[in-house]
Amino acid sequence: MYLENNILNSSEKVLVTGADGMLGNNIVREMIRRGHKVTCFIEKSHNGETLRNLPVEIVKGDICRQEDLQPIIRKVDYIIHTAGVTAMWPARSPLSWQINFEAVKLLVRLSIENGIRRFIHIGTATSFGHGPKHEPGNESSPYSNYMFKLDYQDTKYQAQEYLLECHRKHGFPVIILNPTFMIGKYDNGHSSNKMVLFIYKGKVPGYSPGGKNYVHVRDVASAAANALHLGRLGECYITGGKNMSYKESFQMIARTLGVKTPSLKLPRFMSVSFGALHSVYAAISRRPPPVSYRMARIGCEDCYYSPDKAIQELNMPQTPLEEGVLESIEWFRERGLA
Repeated sequence: MYLENNILNSSEKVLVTGADGMLGNNIVREMIRRGHKVTCFIEKSHNGETLRNLPVEIVKGDICRQEDLQPIIRKVDYIIHTAGVTAMWPARSPLSWQINFEAVKLLVRLSIENGIRRFIHIGTATSFGHGPKHEPGNESSPYSNYMFKLDYQDTKYQAQEYLLECHRKHGFPVIILNPTFMIGKYDNGHSSNKMVLFIYKGKVPGYSPGGKNYVHVRDVASAAANALHLGRLGECYITGGKNMSYKESFQMIARTLGVKTPSLKLPRFMSVSFGALHSVYAAISRRPPPVSYRMARIGCEDCYYSPDKAIQELNMPQTPLEEGVLESIEWFRERGLA
């Protein structure tokens, strides 16, 4: 069931947290394209370079400080919360709990106090159990990634449970989007498009036996914008695209970019051993590894998901992934990273 009586008009204001991130950037641009007034909240230490020439208000602050958030939340009607810690190294991180969980609780309280009409929370598809291609995970699949002992995944899941409980008990107007692996423009080189960059540079020797769901980041941005007037409150939506094995996705990326395809098939024991060695070295050098032990374990799983619910209820488009790959590498070239 759609809630079509809540359509935005150009006078209503939207706050986007983490607006200078990859998804945040795409959401901001989608909201501008639709004629909405946008306030961008970014970290104090960020320069906001990718947002400078846009017709938006940019506010810098600490997502965990009420003093920084309250003045701007008073002025807006809707919040799209994309800010979060996505790093999987170190596996256990107090910062992940502070940003991904405690900040969400603060935002909920301030949203209630200031009468926010809808709160769109960006979670992750890993908050649901994954499955094989013939039976991919969906919004009813129970969380199973606790086995990997990663605070990134655990904090996002706990924040999701907290938000859903707030809706059940207090009618909090939340919709949760759960993106899969996003490809596209405005990555800073440290996010999901890193794989595209590595294949382009010939730094990926082979592929592990698992796979995942890939989606064009602009499709997720469209779903987030649509969620301000479509969808059901108190519901989660896996915003995904195409399920592909690592062999299939690496072939697609290499073919699209016209580079050599990683052809070495890495068996499970080799992939996990590779990750374990990098984890040991990272612990000694105190530098994040390209692949950690836990990440290698995940890379051997069939992490497939179904985006059917988001397609049907949020009118989420399905842009060919090849477009995202080309846009990604063009963005890296503009930034001097490719």
